[in-house]
Amino acid sequence: MPCGLCKKSGGSPIPLRSVRVESTVIGYTARVVSRLEYENEEGNPVEAVFTFPLDESSTVVDFTALIGGRKIVGIVKEKEEAKQAYDDAIASGQSAFLMESVRRDIFTVSVGNLPPRKKATVEITFIMELPTEHDGSVCFNLPSVLTPRYHAASSNPAESTNPTADVTYLPASAIPYTFSFEMRIETDVDDVTSPTHQLTTEHAVDDAGYSVTLVRLTEEHKFDKDVVVNIKPKNAHQPHAVVEMGTEGGVAFLSNSAVTLNFFPDFSTADAVSELIFVIDRSGSMSGEPIEAAKETMMLFLKSIPDGCYFNIVGFGSIHESLFKKSVAYNQKNLNKATKHTKRLRADLNGTELLPPLQEIFKMPSVKGLPKQIFVLTDGAVSNTYSVIEEVKKNAHKARCFSVGIGSGASTELVKGIAKAGKGSSEFIQSGERMQSKVMKMLKRALSPSISDVRVSWSLPGVIQTPSKVPPVFSGDCLIIYGFLPHAKEVKGSASLNGYIGTETFGLSIDFDVKASESGRGKAVHQLAIKSLITDVDSELADKDIVKKRLGGTVKSDKDLIVKLSTSANVICSHTSFVAIDEESEEPVTGSMELRHIPIATARFFGIGDRMAFNFAASAPFSPPPGPPPGPPPPGGGYYIRTDLVGGPPPPSPTMGSTLGGGPPSPAEESLSFDGTPPPLVLRGLSKLRGAATALPPATRKAVGFSNQTEIGSGDSRPGNAFLTIVSLQQASGAWPLDFAVARLVSKSVKDLDALSPFGKGSSTVCKSIWVTAIVLTWLEVTCASFKDEWELMANKATKWAKKQKLPKQTTWEDLMKAAQKLF
Repeated sequence: MPCGLCKKSGGSPIPLRSVRVESTVIGYTARVVSRLEYENEEGNPVEAVFTFPLDESSTVVDFTALIGGRKIVGIVKEKEEAKQAYDDAIASGQSAFLMESVRRDIFTVSVGNLPPRKKATVEITFIMELPTEHDGSVCFNLPSVLTPRYHAASSNPAESTNPTADVTYLPASAIPYTFSFEMRIETDVDDVTSPTHQLTTEHAVDDAGYSVTLVRLTEEHKFDKDVVVNIKPKNAHQPHAVVEMGTEGGVAFLSNSAVTLNFFPDFSTADAVSELIFVIDRSGSMSGEPIEAAKETMMLFLKSIPDGCYFNIVGFGSIHESLFKKSVAYNQKNLNKATKHTKRLRADLNGTELLPPLQEIFKMPSVKGLPKQIFVLTDGAVSNTYSVIEEVKKNAHKARCFSVGIGSGASTELVKGIAKAGKGSSEFIQSGERMQSKVMKMLKRALSPSISDVRVSWSLPGVIQTPSKVPPVFSGDCLIIYGFLPHAKEVKGSASLNGYIGTETFGLSIDFDVKASESGRGKAVHQLAIKSLITDVDSELADKDIVKKRLGGTVKSDKDLIVKLSTSANVICSHTSFVAIDEESEEPVTGSMELRHIPIATARFFGIGDRMAFNFAASAPFSPPPGPPPGPPPPGGGYYIRTDLVGGPPPPSPTMGSTLGGGPPSPAEESLSFDGTPPPLVLRGLSKLRGAATALPPATRKAVGFSNQTEIGSGDSRPGNAFLTIVSLQQASGAWPLDFAVARLVSKSVKDLDALSPFGKGSSTVCKSIWVTAIVLTWLEVTCASFKDEWELMANKATKWAKKQKLPKQTTWEDLMKAAQKLF
């Protein structure tokens, strides 16, 4: 989390002496306290700024500072009121602190009248929900850096400025401060590991009788990476509850006991079916390589859809159009229509209006028993990013959204924002990268089993639940539900989760016991629940009348309601800020307060290999690294093709990542030429080139932009034309028909292939399809293993179909696969 306390408007950084982080993990939540010790070595008081990133699932709940032996405690006020109080304190010579969110995931602390030759210790407390992995592990991630932000145009005034535009970044070696980290896990665990650091763990029992695990770093943290700790709890799939006793006479919801329910159901063996809607950007900026890659990806999508799903395709630009009026069943007739439609897709819809098609999709009723999943493929050039993300967030209980950013100009704010708001995932595709592999991994996650139409029932009356609308629960996801009980008494209760997996009902139940002994364990559950309730109110999902009644007093607007919730629990939000004023100082701070802006020391300097480097370069000139480019550039500039990816030895070239500090170069980096001119021809992906490029004479190869260093031979690790043909031939059932294209795979005629069938020549059409399907699956395993991610779902569907068929006596599917393997 450390990013830096900096003076406004130039100068040298205020030395950060040390950082100490203490975290407590209970179930699927964490409470983190970060203490940062600074010292002002200047001869005048200064106004300084502390900037740090925070994941959107986190919220700051406490902020204090220690200056000259005095502790200043921050309180939450309405944003403008807090700013006015801060300004008034500065004007009167008092030291003051102001902390506000400038984006959902960026916070800024202004420290006014920091006295000369004095130390300042800043303590920030935040709480967070922890994401889960498929094996039941929870992942704790402590950010070490504040990354530069891509600034996309927006019609929302709150997004009119770039909060990191004036920040200067330094390498990790320039950071003079120390770091210490300790984690306390109040959950029974099977294992604690870290992919980033070496750890020591110690198991103990605390004074209250709780089993705890203490975790520390055994190596020096160099600020060149995040601190990541993976925790695998015992009985991960067992639902459990964490309770906090309310405070008698407490303010509003703090007087009510709070319960958090954690459901992590295991249904990995269930069949996964969904309603799948593919939303494709067809604006003019998608012309050329992006739309061709999108079409090829769509073909893989269509062939990978399992039996029992519903689907639709929506194209958008200045207008939007749907292939079907509503989602339709996945069958051969609808697949044929979708395949023809995909082949005709063009980037011909002018502008980029993403909001209207999403609004229309969300209004359409879902297919009963099927979770709705939306896939957005776009180059990210929209002006109303905030509105799009808010629309997705508001409808997260109806559909899960996945997003793919195409090209280096895609807005990370839009693409990542859609995925985060829609409980999905995001990917970015650079020129030279295959979209298909990344997107098919995304489809696999979407097609994992899920519980739809989820409902939570409570045994106790009067419980205020948040989130009020429960989204679908997918395999590998943990569902966290909060409940405010109507009192602070000791009570026993239970809650149950019910829904559908496909057409089958699903249910889980959990008991909880609110005891007076729980009253001293902090307010983390209450504060996380308040944060969730604020999100419900802001998204128009909460029953506001019930919330207002529980709060009491007069509430004039939704903003007033959110501010009141925020201030009652000391939970910062978009409408509130922390303000702390040193009112106990005996003498006012004197001297001219210097306004300085200085660089923030960060963990690393971003190289071109980092996704953010491309976005950052969009707003600043980019200079190529020193030294020659990797070999002679293609005529007029253009792209290189890495020969180590297509069967030959890699050309000698400087390591760009080491020059820019971003690590080893990516395939996209080495494929770029740096002669300063844009490529005259954008190659459309190696899948289109394998057959064509090898047939070109050297002069022609040079004319279309191939480097003389490049040879595309039989060792090509990317899909070729044969693969795309095989993809297009697969039927909706998963089977492949007897076709000359399949016969060519084994250098046979259709007649010879039929004669080789274990079923005998002239067998039934179904038996022929079973035999051909076995051949295709074997061919994929033998020749296309390097890009299995792209065809694995197709193969699973084909195998499932084949095993359902009735085979002649004394013949098994395994026998067919062995016979097919003899052909290769």
